[in-house]
Amino acid sequence: MSAEEAQYMSSQEWVRTFQRKLYRAAKRNSSRRFGLLYDKVCMMRVLEEAWWRVARNAGSGGVDGVTIGQIKEEGVYGFLCEIRDELTEKSYNPQAIRRSYIDKGGGKKRPLGIPTVKDRVVQMAVKMIIEPLFEADFCECSYGFRPQRSNTQAAKRVHKLVNSHKWVVDLDLKSYFDTINHERLMELVRKRVTDKSVLHLIRQWLKAGIMEDGLERPNEQGTPQGGVLSPLLSNIYLHEFDRNWDEGEGRLVRFADDMVILCDSEQEAQRALEKARGRLEEMLLTLNEEKTELTHVRGGFDFLGFTYKEAYSFRGKQYVRIKYPRTKSMKKARQNIKGRVKSIPLGAPIEEVIAALNRTLRGWANYFRIGNSYAAALKLASYACAQLRLYMRRRYHRKDIAGYRKWPNRFFYKRGLCYVPKLLRAKAG
Repeated sequence: MSAEEAQYMSSQEWVRTFQRKLYRAAKRNSSRRFGLLYDKVCMMRVLEEAWWRVARNAGSGGVDGVTIGQIKEEGVYGFLCEIRDELTEKSYNPQAIRRSYIDKGGGKKRPLGIPTVKDRVVQMAVKMIIEPLFEADFCECSYGFRPQRSNTQAAKRVHKLVNSHKWVVDLDLKSYFDTINHERLMELVRKRVTDKSVLHLIRQWLKAGIMEDGLERPNEQGTPQGGVLSPLLSNIYLHEFDRNWDEGEGRLVRFADDMVILCDSEQEAQRALEKARGRLEEMLLTLNEEKTELTHVRGGFDFLGFTYKEAYSFRGKQYVRIKYPRTKSMKKARQNIKGRVKSIPLGAPIEEVIAALNRTLRGWANYFRIGNSYAAALKLASYACAQLRLYMRRRYHRKDIAGYRKWPNRFFYKRGLCYVPKLLRAKAG
């Protein structure tokens, strides 16, 4: 182990120990508010752990163009010392957020806000210190962007509940991350955090300008997706909805801003929808009425990449619950496969292309193995081979349309291509 790795392990262990102490203290007293946190944010060992987490997540640079790779080349220690000095001298000021967009499907784009690497490190340091305080309060129904919680757990929970709660309210918030009210959010943060310096940092990030097409505009509301602290802040805001929801009104399952309420009857579902609409309006949030729906599980609904449905089993002569990859998820999977193959230079050996593609296929299988995904896996296996054939045609300038005789499926499997249906049966990795 190198000296750098040893230092990282030491910082990581200290941070985890301190987080456990904060969590236990917050859990013992639900009304306790915490001060004297800023000095912990400024500690070198906290900044080191924050850096390692940011570097591990990779990502592009912000408005200053500085990348993680450049910082590694110029020296991480000097970079962290500069941050520490700015924090201790109270001279730190975040830069504007770089606006970027990703494809949302259907011709729509999802806006992202990319902070600079320096701002991401400071945000991560603050997140590590304050997150345990709010984790002690968060409800069981919340699964998104939380330690030891995942979309897989949320999907399994919904699958279990639809066995008895067959009426579903599928809630869709309109531009949630872009409509969070700053003042209301800060009130909720102050329920646990009283350190004025930490609160000042959070407010600075909320008010940081957004740079798009060379022009900077002010940010009056919302916490743009892409920031390190945004997921935690969004959970703090929606925790008020979770906390005030009574299970007698329907079973709530939430992953970030994706929410479903599962009910015993259509009447209960109608009441749940009206109550949810009213409470969200009190929180200055709006439902997307076009996407929000009330349905019976037999008609099907989508949640976290799956379509949930009740289908008739001729073998068992009864209706059974199933969940399978939704159409949108399959389209995204095909795009990922195609993009992965196209990202490899044509001169690369086919084994290198297959190794890169296998990572994509394993990621898909690791998540969708919890559903009825065999038929979808067969389609992806066929599509993966087709994309590899196209790669071979481009590489060797072949004019034939398919190339099955030259490069049949077994040609790729003999060279290490993973068979997707088999991945579904493998142990999760």
